[in-house]
Amino acid sequence: MRFYFILSFLLLGSFFNCPPIYAQTNNLNKDFVAAVAEFNVATKNDDYTKLLTRFEQIEKSSSKDWVPAYYISLLYTRLSFNSKKTADTYANEAIVWAYKSIALQANDENYCALSMAQTAKMSVSPYLRWIKYEKSIYEPLQKAKKTNPNNPRVYILEASLKMNIPVLFGGGCDNSKPMLIKAKQLIDKLVPDSILPSWGRQSLMELKEGCPF
Repeated sequence: MRFYFILSFLLLGSFFNCPPIYAQTNNLNKDFVAAVAEFNVATKNDDYTKLLTRFEQIEKSSSKDWVPAYYISLLYTRLSFNSKKTADTYANEAIVWAYKSIALQANDENYCALSMAQTAKMSVSPYLRWIKYEKSIYEPLQKAKKTNPNNPRVYILEASLKMNIPVLFGGGCDNSKPMLIKAKQLIDKLVPDSILPSWGRQSLMELKEGCPF
């Protein structure tokens, strides 16, 4: 089961954009834009580790901005899914940084990041941890949807989770399709941003291979 959770969230590797009230700083430099661009195409642990160093430096100079902490959380989440021995440690860091981003400005994107971080923590041993972490995984997604019901990433994450739940308990492909269709409709209306989250399209394509919609 851990394999399927890892697979589903690695499919979210093109990691986001939304129209709500995000605090935009005026001092975002070219390195920040370049780091986000590299993040959007990174696929290996070495890339994630190098990007962590860059984003941590950016975060120090933009400590009141939620966005750097958000990307740091996602990087630790990716490392957790890709690392067996240190998965727990990376997941813990991902959770810490997600909460830090939320503390700076709570919004749908960093609630999604928190949900992913909690999923990484759970997926270390899903059979033993699902009951303990189920609430902490779904609550942030519910908050994200309430904050911005037009964020396609919320529905992508929900669908990915549901696809890994047995059909007997309301999961499976058929039960995930409505979420995937809604995510596709929403994401087609979005315009990518150079700093704000802009992932989702590639994730939907990958998910569509296992669950045509």
